[in-house]
Amino acid sequence: MMLICRLFVLNFLLLWQPGTGGANTSINNRIDDIERNGTLPEYEVRALRVLSQTLQSSSTRTLQSSSTQLPLSSPICSEDLYAEIKCGSTDNTTNGAFRSVTEINLRGKRLDGSIHYSIGLFKNLEILYLYYNQLSGGIPSTLGQLQHLKYLDLSSNSLTGSIPPSLTKLQNLEYLLLSSNDLDGTIPTNLKGLQSLRLLDLSHNKLTGPIPDSIGYCQNLTVMDLYNNSLSGRIPKELGKLSELRYLALDDNDLHGELPKELGNLINLLFLYLTANNFNGTIPTTYEDLTNLRVFAVGGNYLSGPIPGYIEKWVNLTALVLIGNNFEGNLPAKTFSLTKLRKLWVSDVNNPGISFPPEVIREPNSLFSVVLRNCNINGPIPKYIGKWPKLSYLDLSFNNLNGSIPETFRNLTKLFLTRNMLTGELPSWITNNPNKSTVHPTWSFIDEIKSKKCRRKHNSLFINSGGEGCILRKGSLFITMTSISSFNLSPSDDWAYSYAGDYLTTNFQCQCFSKELVTCEITSAKANIDNNFSPCSSL
Repeated sequence: MMLICRLFVLNFLLLWQPGTGGANTSINNRIDDIERNGTLPEYEVRALRVLSQTLQSSSTRTLQSSSTQLPLSSPICSEDLYAEIKCGSTDNTTNGAFRSVTEINLRGKRLDGSIHYSIGLFKNLEILYLYYNQLSGGIPSTLGQLQHLKYLDLSSNSLTGSIPPSLTKLQNLEYLLLSSNDLDGTIPTNLKGLQSLRLLDLSHNKLTGPIPDSIGYCQNLTVMDLYNNSLSGRIPKELGKLSELRYLALDDNDLHGELPKELGNLINLLFLYLTANNFNGTIPTTYEDLTNLRVFAVGGNYLSGPIPGYIEKWVNLTALVLIGNNFEGNLPAKTFSLTKLRKLWVSDVNNPGISFPPEVIREPNSLFSVVLRNCNINGPIPKYIGKWPKLSYLDLSFNNLNGSIPETFRNLTKLFLTRNMLTGELPSWITNNPNKSTVHPTWSFIDEIKSKKCRRKHNSLFINSGGEGCILRKGSLFITMTSISSFNLSPSDDWAYSYAGDYLTTNFQCQCFSKELVTCEITSAKANIDNNFSPCSSL
């Protein structure tokens, strides 16, 4: 759900880009027409021919033909709104009456091949869209010669190598999207030349090293997405200078240190994702001014101290993710009554822990998903929680709850109450309703579960039981296990962990998983005989 929301937000912040239509003709035929008409200078015609040879479309292959010529729906330099290659007039008098290519839009055409260095010959190019293809190889440094370039989108390909430092010379560049490739190396250190940049998306790559301090020169930046890389070091305080920033995603990296107080200057910030790093210290008091925040996500770090009371002033908040830290104290009671809040995820809170909000607090209007996991909550579960109108997902596992499960919970889609001290009869709407397969009662009810009529296959149990190492995304989540010992604990510290309920992103098709279906009547499964610690829990 969080991933879907992120994609929706990013797409909303990107420029809308129209699709293509019309009858298709091969690019070579289109180039022949241009050459006969003398529309473009000779060097651009040559560059187009190289483009046609190095970018070929697998979508044109048929059983009768092996042709891979790139189809175009409109003539080159056509005035058609959906033309893939558009042209404009040039101010260069040496070109005479020639026009010049200003836009190349070949997105989503299932292109194979690589981006040839001759792309740098399109001196007046303003837009280059090659995203959603299967391009490989590196990003040519000649792209840095395109001084008129405003929009560069090479995302969702299989590009490798590093980001060319020459791209930082593109003073007119507004959008730079290189996400979802296999790029490695570091982010270029000198970003001073990118003062027109408004959107930077380098997410889903293998980038390493620090976030350059020179990012502070990108004063017009509104979206910065570095999610899912291997970036290290601290968050540069210079980010606090980017007053136009609306979206900042640094999650799923190897960043460390304290959260910079300077981020509190970003009063226009709407989305802040810092989850799955190694941040420590407390949440700065300066963040009180971030009242426009929609999402504040810092889960999976080493943050400590009290949960800030000013959170209840973030009236625009839709998601608050604090799980997997070392916070202490209570959650501000009015947090539950924030009118726009849909997701509230908190875990691992002590001294003295979290209390349920008083019933007199205004009933939440929007809360859909609530996780209060391992928060040292004591006492019975209030019945009124089940009456919250939008609540569908509730995880109260690993607390000190007692009493019975409220009848008001029967309409929840998912309910997790594992490891509490609940008593009483297990409600029939859990044991008898086959549609409640995602409702997991507390373990203290296990004797009663065995006496009830229960579906034969209750859950899938995923256990890492040894074998070969498993490479997922950017690192090894499962190291090789060859020991004959009946109990093994990884000596490394690079194993992932799930920090709430069924929060999983791993690929269960990986051969290093042992999959065993366990019936709810069985108290021990044979998969437990030689099991090892699993980096990700599924129950």
